[in-house]
Parts: sequence; structure tokens; C-alpha cells
Amino acid sequence: MGILNTLLNVLFPPRCASCKREGDFMCENCVEQLRIKPIKGKSWYPSAADFEHLDGVIYGLDYAENPEIQAAISQFKYKFVKDLIECFANLTVAKLKQLKMLQGREAVLIPVPLHKKRLNYRGFNQAELIARATAGRFDEKIEVMLLLRRIKHTSQQAKLSKKERHRNLAEAFEVAGDLSVLSDRVCFLVDDVCTTGATLDSCARALKQSGVKKVYGLVIARAFK
Repeated sequence: MGILNTLLNVLFPPRCASCKREGDFMCENCVEQLRIKPIKGKSWYPSAADFEHLDGVIYGLDYAENPEIQAAISQFKYKFVKDLIECFANLTVAKLKQLKMLQGREAVLIPVPLHKKRLNYRGFNQAELIARATAGRFDEKIEVMLLLRRIKHTSQQAKLSKKERHRNLAEAFEVAGDLSVLSDRVCFLVDDVCTTGATLDSCARALKQSGVKKVYGLVIARAFK
């Protein structure tokens, strides 16, 4: 595989998802352009009042303010450029370390699951890749656990209103594992982008109905809508 990848890189050199320069799927110049907001009090995530079940969403940066990350996420999800995962993990890891939420605590990262039809089409779950790359960067004990199952195949969310998104995802997820493993751990639902929070909130609903006390979202970017 190493020789094959080298040959492919020679024949089809990587191009930056944003500026299209050859060399990397996200060049250093575009990474430097990312606008990451400083933490002020608890403004680093929308409060629980913004959601019905979530206790907040931690996000690496603002989607609208960063066209570079918009291009990268689009390449990642729709053109299946999995090489961008390292860039995304850098953002989630930096934010978690900045917030110091994991000092002296264990955490569980739960990827938002895809329905099997979409998983078969795409070949990978972007949320799981982000979760595993994030967990691999910490010395603290962080586990990735597939504790949810998507049981409802829903239409694409992108063009739906906030109310339509919540209706579309009603009871779309169910618990698929032993939640006793979450005891005394910080629990994060992992996805790529949070727009209205409907997907994350629906996942949190399934977890909390099964007894989980606190559930946060962890995403690359927050696209307010």
C-alpha cells in the first residue's frame, strides 16, 4: 500500500481543499488563515438552553467565518478525502486542551452513527474517523465507543429548516451498547458540523432516556442557523 500511495501521489498530487495548491490536502497557509475565537467565560459552547437534551456543543471554529474549513469539510464528506482527518483532529484536540475539560478525568467519544445505507455508499463514517483521530492525540484515557445505532434512514438535512430537521430526526437513534461504561466519564457526541444541533440533540435524547446524565457535542465547526 505504501508504494501504491506514493505512486498515486506522484501521478495525482494532493491539492489543498481550499486554495487548490499542490502539496497537501490542507496547506499550511490555509491552516494559518483559520480564525479560532478565544475563550471568554463559558462562551466556548452554546449553553444547554439552546438545546432540549444536549448540555452544550464544543466546536473548533465558526463555519461561516472560515471558508477554508468549509472547503475542507466538503472535500472530506462528499469527495471522500479522508487525508483531511489530521487537520480536523488538530482543531478538536486544541479546543479540548484549551478548555481543560479532561484534566484528571476519563472521557468517551461517541461518533454520531450513519444509517447502514449511507455508510455502505460512503464507505466510512466521518464522525468515527474524527473521534478516533482525536482520541489518539491524548495521553489521558479517552475511548471511542460505538454506543448508538441509526435506525431511521432520513433525507439530507442541508436544505431543511430547524423545525424540519428536528422532525426529520425524531427517534432516529437508539442505544446499541452497555451505557454503564459511561459512569463518571465525560461524554462527547462527535460529528463534523453542528448547524441547528438537531442530529446531536436526537443522539443525546437516546442517551439520556437510558440514564446518561451529561452529554456534550464535539464538532469541527459550528454553523449557526
